[in-house]
Amino acid sequence: MQSDKAKVLNQATKGKGAASVLVAPTESRTITEVIQSVGNVESPFKVQISPKTSGRIDYLEAREGDLVTPGQVLLRIDPSDLQGAVLQQQASVAEARARYAQAKINQNSTNVGVTSQIQQQQAGLGSVEANLNQVQQNYAAQVATASAQVSAAESAVANSQATLDKENATLHNLEIKYDRTVYLYKQNFIAAQDVDDARTAIEVQKGAVLVAQGQLAANKSQLKVQQQNKLIVQRKGLADIAASKANVTQGKATLQFAQANRSQSPAYQQNLDALQSQIVAAEAQLKQAQAKLADTVIASTITGTVTARKADPGALATPGTPVLEVQFLDWVYVTATLPIDQGALIHPGQVAEITIDGLPGKTFHGPVANINPAADPQSRQFGIKVRLENKDHSIRPGMYGRVKIVTGQVKAQVVVPREALITDSSGATTVVVVDPDKVAHVKAVKLGVSDDRGAQILDGVDADDKVVVLTFNPIKEGQKVSISTPGDSSKKGGKGKKTGGAKQTKP
Repeated sequence: MQSDKAKVLNQATKGKGAASVLVAPTESRTITEVIQSVGNVESPFKVQISPKTSGRIDYLEAREGDLVTPGQVLLRIDPSDLQGAVLQQQASVAEARARYAQAKINQNSTNVGVTSQIQQQQAGLGSVEANLNQVQQNYAAQVATASAQVSAAESAVANSQATLDKENATLHNLEIKYDRTVYLYKQNFIAAQDVDDARTAIEVQKGAVLVAQGQLAANKSQLKVQQQNKLIVQRKGLADIAASKANVTQGKATLQFAQANRSQSPAYQQNLDALQSQIVAAEAQLKQAQAKLADTVIASTITGTVTARKADPGALATPGTPVLEVQFLDWVYVTATLPIDQGALIHPGQVAEITIDGLPGKTFHGPVANINPAADPQSRQFGIKVRLENKDHSIRPGMYGRVKIVTGQVKAQVVVPREALITDSSGATTVVVVDPDKVAHVKAVKLGVSDDRGAQILDGVDADDKVVVLTFNPIKEGQKVSISTPGDSSKKGGKGKKTGGAKQTKP
C-alpha cells in the first residue's frame, strides 16, 4: 500500500506536467554518534559446587534462589569411612615416633665422647685459621705500603728527569744564542762583553745541568732501595702465610682424625634416618586422610545466589559432577561484541546505555569494564563487558540486552533527512536540491556523521536549501518540479499525517 506521501505525489503527478516531489529544508543541529550492539547478561562469578571425594550426600539444604555467603556450608558427604581412616593413621604416626625416640636415646650415649673431642679440635682449627687470616691481612697492608713508597720514588725519578730535560733544553738554547753572539761579534755588530756574558751563561747552565743529573741519580738510587724493600716485604709475607697455612692444614688433619672416630655411629644414624622416614611417611598418610575427611564438607567461596540444584540428600555424589551452582548477582556484566573498526572509539569507563528485553520500560547505565584486546579472526568482532549494578537482583544471567554507547557529538551546520540521500550501485551519494524557481539539481555530496533522523552534509548542499525527500518518478538534472507537502492530503478530505522512511528512486 502506498504511503500518504506517495499518494500525494501520485495525485499531483496525474494532474500536472511537472514531476511532483516532497521537499524538506536542511537544518542545523547536534548529531550524537552512537555504537549499538546486543549482548547477554552474565554473572562475574559463577561457581560450580561439586565434591572432591565420592560418597553419599549427607547434607544439602540450599535451593534455587537462596543467598549464600563465603564459608557457608552447602554440601556434606557422609564422613564415616574417612573418620576411621584418620584414626588408624594417627595410631601409625604415634608408633613410628616412639620407635624413633628409643633409638635416639641409644645413640646419644655413644656420641658424647666423640663430640667433645671434635669440639676441641674445631676450636684449635679456628685459632690457626684466624692466625692465617691476620697474617694475610698484615701481608696485604705491608705490600700496599711498600708499593706506595715505590710509586713515590718513581714519581721523584720522573720529576728529576723532567727537570734535567728542562735544564738541558735551556743549555742548548744558550749554546745557540752564544754561537749567534759570536757571529754578530765577528761582524762588529756587538761588543766583546756580550760574547763573554753568553759564555758565562753557558757555564752557569752547565752547573745547573750537573745538579739536575745528580738529583736524578739520587732519586734513581732511592727507587732501587724502595723496590728492594718491597721485594723483601713480599718474600717475608709469603713465607709467613705459607707457615700459617701449614698450621691450618695440620689443624684440619687433626680434626678429621677426631671426626673419624664417629665411624662407629653410622649404623645408628642410618637406623635413625630410616625411623625418621617412617615418621614422615606416616604423617603424610595422616594428612592425606585428614584432607579427604575435610573434603567431605564443601562451603561456598563467594557471596551469591544458588541458581541450580542438581541432586538431593541421599544421592551418590562423585568428584567433578556439579551438585549446586552459585552466581554472584549484586552486579553483573552485559557482554557484547563490536566490529573491530570501532575499537578506537571504545575505552574503559565509557558509560553505556542498556535496555533489556526481559525488563521492558527500564533503561540501565553502566561503565565499560573490560575490552578484549584481541578480535575474533572469523567474525572480526571484539568483546566488551559493561558492568551494571544489580542490588535488587532484577537483572538475571541469560537475559538479552541491547547496548548503546555514545562516542561523540558533532554540531552539524547542514543536516538533511535520511530520505533525501540517494546512493547508487557504485556507492556514490547524491541529493536532489530544488531552487526557488522549482528547478531540480542533482548534487553529489560528501557525508559526515549521521543518526536515525538524518545525515551531516560536509559538501554539496548549502544551509537553507530544500531537498527532495520523496518523488514518484525519477528526477533529472534541470527538471522542472511541482512541490507538494504532506499537508496537501488534508485538502483532499483526509487528515494530515506525518510519514517517513519512503525511499527515493534514483534519478
